[in-house]
Amino acid sequence: MEVDWLEDFLALASAGVFSRAAEARNISPAAFTRRIKNLEHWAGAPLFNRNVHPVELTEAGRAFRPTAIETINALKMCRHDLRDLSRQGTEVVNFIALHTLAISFFPGWLTRITERHGPLKTRVVAENYSGCAEAILNGSADFMLCYAHASVRTIADANRHPSITVAQDRLIAVSAADAHGEARHRLDGARQTPFLCYSPDSFLGQMSDLAVRRGNLRDRLSPVYENSVAEALKAACLEGHGIAFLPAVAVQKELKARTLVRISQPAFEPQITVKLYRSAERARPVLERIWQSCRTQPDQHAPGPADTNASGRHYMRNTKTEL
Repeated sequence: MEVDWLEDFLALASAGVFSRAAEARNISPAAFTRRIKNLEHWAGAPLFNRNVHPVELTEAGRAFRPTAIETINALKMCRHDLRDLSRQGTEVVNFIALHTLAISFFPGWLTRITERHGPLKTRVVAENYSGCAEAILNGSADFMLCYAHASVRTIADANRHPSITVAQDRLIAVSAADAHGEARHRLDGARQTPFLCYSPDSFLGQMSDLAVRRGNLRDRLSPVYENSVAEALKAACLEGHGIAFLPAVAVQKELKARTLVRISQPAFEPQITVKLYRSAERARPVLERIWQSCRTQPDQHAPGPADTNASGRHYMRNTKTEL
């Protein structure tokens, strides 16, 4: 049993439509439907009548609704009290971040923050986008670090959950290097290239699909491996299993060492934004200092590799590339 399932149950009971309730909960319809089914499996009875539209609560669902409301309210009050106790004598700042940002971006970014404010006590949890959004929406994290792009829907309520752009990154295609330091796989050959891809509904999956469409690469790629975590695709890429579209910040060391080679062209590399979200309802002096610092001194770019094309020649960064 998960508390989120109770929130999902109440959202669907209110909206009556799976897609609308999923949007309100900021998760994909497929994931939302799966969690409702998990709750019904736990309850041992169907909670919604799906034979009508909009869906209605069954007799079991109507009986369960007051308990769900009371349980959520009791747990929220208990969590608030426990956090007040845990904060006595300490000021831990809780971050939730996408796996790639938690590993490749956060340490360097934290260094720049502490240079302005002195040492901070931080706790970082790495999650997928849905997990990150749930954490900031339900108040279990002070800040959320995630990627953003104009074509992908993000948290809609800017008043309750404002955001700041803290850096820019790019999604680039890379291949393992051969013994001569050249790309083992390329995008301009006659044969199809083995493709290491993300799950289609993930953020980086949508961004890599955008790059594929921009470069007209669909017929040149043969998917051989899928994983939603960029670090997992990077490991498979280093082993030579195929090419992958990875955030530049995640491969800067490998590109410098020539264990990975950049094979994409700037024209079809999506520029992605690194955003910092917070909850307007969480207010502590240390949070305000971090927030104001990021507002007045944002990073211009995520730390990344030298901008080189597939042949290793340098090109000028075009800051006006259309998103």
